[in-house]
Amino acid sequence: MNSIAQVRGAFHIQNVNAYDSRLKGWMKRFHGVSTKYLKHYLGWRRLLEHYRTGLTTLLCLLEALGRLPQRLTQT
Repeated sequence: MNSIAQVRGAFHIQNVNAYDSRLKGWMKRFHGVSTKYLKHYLGWRRLLEHYRTGLTTLLCLLEALGRLPQRLTQT
């Protein structure tokens, strides 16, 4: 059995629900998002969750260029 949970670690259901709630609350301001652009909004939100108050223009640029390692967001 080779599942994502085994490879990356299991996600607790309350953490998933909490992230879903924060994401939905944040996305309300955009009055709906086309599925065509959803991955961009999810990436933007992931940056905000990961860096919190430490997000800078330079970090955004480096992340967009793929110069920093990708990580899962811990909730």
